[in-house]
Amino acid sequence: MTVDTPLTCYICGETDDWTTVDLIGCFEDRQVAGERFEEKHGKEPDSYLFVCPECKEENPHHAENCYEKYGRVE
Repeated sequence: MTVDTPLTCYICGETDDWTTVDLIGCFEDRQVAGERFEEKHGKEPDSYLFVCPECKEENPHHAENCYEKYGRVE
């Protein structure tokens, strides 16, 4: 499944301006992840939540914990 929207990184809170992206790798439980994102960053996510490649590389254990907690579209 693909979507025309930017994606927001759950860890750093940044939103990249992607054109068309696969939802593979996005969180399955978007509502719970979105609520926690808002608590953590003080704002609602701009779009679907995922873990960006930079954060995944810098914090692989944190990224994996996020996916365990919120699920990942495969």
